[in-house]
Amino acid sequence: MVSGTRILVVDDSEQSRRNSADVLKTQGYTVHTARDGKWAWGLLCRSWIAYDLVLTDLMMPKMDGIELLSKIRADSPWIRVVIVTANPDPEVRSRAMKLGAFAVISKPCDMEQLKGTVKSALVK
Repeated sequence: MVSGTRILVVDDSEQSRRNSADVLKTQGYTVHTARDGKWAWGLLCRSWIAYDLVLTDLMMPKMDGIELLSKIRADSPWIRVVIVTANPDPEVRSRAMKLGAFAVISKPCDMEQLKGTVKSALVK
């Protein structure tokens, strides 16, 4: 179900954040954005909105994607998390998956891969 599905896009790059949000909106998702992990965590804790998925960059100031993922897993384990990273280090990817990320995709994002990954994450 796409209608009513809420996604939070977290990235310190305004361009990346906007591009991902725009693509997901064209798919019918309700999309909100946050400029870093700390901002996103505040939204998740204080908002009346129940998010279905968080799409987050890995490397950000204030709170990175791994710390955000850990907090989400501890507080709201039903929220799916997809990590986006330009870091090719397999250990970083492995750590994210062990912490409960649904997927880790490469940045810059291939928009078809992004759409497919988000769709798959929301089906499970």
